[in-house]
Amino acid sequence: MKVLADILGRTLYMSFFIILVPLGAYTIHNGSSAMVALVSYLVLSLLVPVAYLSSKRSGFGPEEKRVGRIFYILGWVIVQLATYQTFFIGDFSFLWGLPSFGRDIAFVIVMYIQVSLSLTAGYILNSLVRGRAAK
Repeated sequence: MKVLADILGRTLYMSFFIILVPLGAYTIHNGSSAMVALVSYLVLSLLVPVAYLSSKRSGFGPEEKRVGRIFYILGWVIVQLATYQTFFIGDFSFLWGLPSFGRDIAFVIVMYIQVSLSLTAGYILNSLVRGRAAK
């Protein structure tokens, strides 16, 4: 449980770098702002955590277990594909009925959850592969 709390806390700090640029681009509200926000979010949500994981002080939990960059990238791809798939399953039309501020808050929450899930998936994948290799 300490590992998850650590991942959520560090994701919160990374979110200041990941989320503010796409949110700013989206709030411009011209024709291409949503696409600019999406592309900038995808690039930043991939590169900022990868840069963080490159640091020697990037361990999680009491044991300071590190996540390999390739495992984060795999987790990121899985989370992005799962998010994309939910748009075919769910009905999210209610979001467009929200005021702009409400939509912005909803998107910030989704972006934070995506990065948290990507790090968690990377941590799990890393533990599974490295755990098998150690045995």
